[in-house]
Amino acid sequence: MDPKLLGQRIKEARLAKKMTQTEVVGSFITRNMLSQIESGNAVPSMKTLTYLAKVLELPPSVLLPETSEGTGTDHESDTAASPIAVPTDAAAFYRAKEAYLAEDYAGAYDILSSIEDASALFDEAQALFSRVAFQLATDCYNNEKLTDTLELAKASATAAAKGLYASSELKSQALLLLSEAAAKLAQI
Repeated sequence: MDPKLLGQRIKEARLAKKMTQTEVVGSFITRNMLSQIESGNAVPSMKTLTYLAKVLELPPSVLLPETSEGTGTDHESDTAASPIAVPTDAAAFYRAKEAYLAEDYAGAYDILSSIEDASALFDEAQALFSRVAFQLATDCYNNEKLTDTLELAKASATAAAKGLYASSELKSQALLLLSEAAAKLAQI
């Protein structure tokens, strides 16, 4: 996203809340940094963007672009003017997170399935994907959709073992559900 457009969105949201820059920044970033972000002379990191969205009481996806205009990663720093855009994967990830929190697991699954392995958000996407797939597998199991349960539990276990946020506990739960569904399917 164009840094000037992103800055404009943030400024408009701040003014709509009738907040000063000082009120928005608190102790998280400096007022000067917010001024640079709002003027398009700096691109906020994902952490800063998430903070600003929270303070402005907006879902992060409102501030994030729908399409990428560059090849940036979410490792941008809060430094002076950068042509790097917030990546499309970041927007997709935050939409998936919002869907997950709204218990729209199928929607979150579809969004997360579109995030590529080469994404800068691979680790975060895998962690959320494993939870989403496990929830869907559990729902399928409870509704006697055993074939779907097998597929989703396997996907959950695989994703739970990947990345920085790998979870052996979630992997174990998914494998247990997988074996229970397989046993039930064998009885049919």
